[in-house]
Amino acid sequence: MHGSLAIKTIRARDPNETNRTSTTLELLFDLVYVIAVSAAASGFYERLGEKDFSGFLTFVVAFFILWNAWTSFTWFASGYDPDDLYYRLSVMLQMFGSLMIAANINQFFEQGLTWIGVTGYAIMRLALCSQWWRVYQQVPGHQKVAWRSIVGLSTLQAVWIVWLFLPSSLQTPALFVFILAELLMPLWARSEQFNNWNPEHLAERYGLLTIIVLGEGIVGVSNSIKYFMVNSESPASVIIVLGLSLVSLVFTLWWLYFIIPFDNILKKERERFDLFLFGYGHFFVFVAIAGLGSALNLVTDAAVANDNSQYAVLPPYAMGILMAMLFTFLLTLTILRATICNKSSRNIVAILLALLIIGLSYIVVMQGVPITYGIWLSILAPMIMIVCFNEDNKQWLANKSDSP
Repeated sequence: MHGSLAIKTIRARDPNETNRTSTTLELLFDLVYVIAVSAAASGFYERLGEKDFSGFLTFVVAFFILWNAWTSFTWFASGYDPDDLYYRLSVMLQMFGSLMIAANINQFFEQGLTWIGVTGYAIMRLALCSQWWRVYQQVPGHQKVAWRSIVGLSTLQAVWIVWLFLPSSLQTPALFVFILAELLMPLWARSEQFNNWNPEHLAERYGLLTIIVLGEGIVGVSNSIKYFMVNSESPASVIIVLGLSLVSLVFTLWWLYFIIPFDNILKKERERFDLFLFGYGHFFVFVAIAGLGSALNLVTDAAVANDNSQYAVLPPYAMGILMAMLFTFLLTLTILRATICNKSSRNIVAILLALLIIGLSYIVVMQGVPITYGIWLSILAPMIMIVCFNEDNKQWLANKSDSP
């Protein structure tokens, strides 16, 4: 990544380019989403603590808003990324727009989508449309995807601005209609021409966002350890045994995700609808991980709960939420792997064994076993899937090596 101030002619990147890694500019852009993910997870945790289950839907919508903005930037950067002065200034504007979106996420659970978030999206899309205009003018054969992207992004943004002025009774149903339109627009725009994304680059970009979202789990573990350190009544064994169980759970989720060779799968089994399968499928993976990070904070609350409080977080409740998030992650990751990796024979066996362990972990806590031991038991679920996926990966790679 060079520091040239020249404005270059934008070109489509070679999808088979080797050693295509994330740039420092992309990594800087991702820092914005550390803030946004943290805000969404914190709001979700507060709703869970109050046992307000409408927070599930609010959390999913909030996460969609920030994920959708990140996705637009990431897929464009994988296909073009000229890294000139104009592009860098464009990314700076997209970062500013993303920060406004992150600011809205901080108040999303109380006020919903406001003019701050809509304005942030407008700034992002204005900058991104300027890049698509360069593609339209300068990249032969990419006029259709560029023009459709410009029209689609502009139309969607106009619709969201109109949404701000709708009566409150219409805003909620219109919100879900517009979210559907957000999902369909990129599929329409890129259905015929946008095929120059790089498999290794995209696998790395999604892996980096996975690390960011897993960071919420690390924050949950840190909060738990911090509480028991401050509480002088807590023995050292509580800090060690409970803290180690939580970090072990997060560690196994990292291990399971990154044992799947997404870069090789995308390279060897590249499909027309990988944006839908790989790109959109990851949304549920990210949501589940962020939700699990919120649930980890409930474990501490359960350890210090006052049974007389109507908002008391008791161990069965905390364990139930934690296991629901864990199973959601394992299931969505299994489905994602199965849809983009042909002839994966161990997917069903792995998820069924994981479900059995998760159910058993919840039952033992329901029967009065300390939640710490239930968490230790639940770690076996991702560990079994790691073993199954590892064996399946070997078979898949061997089959691909033998095929012409």
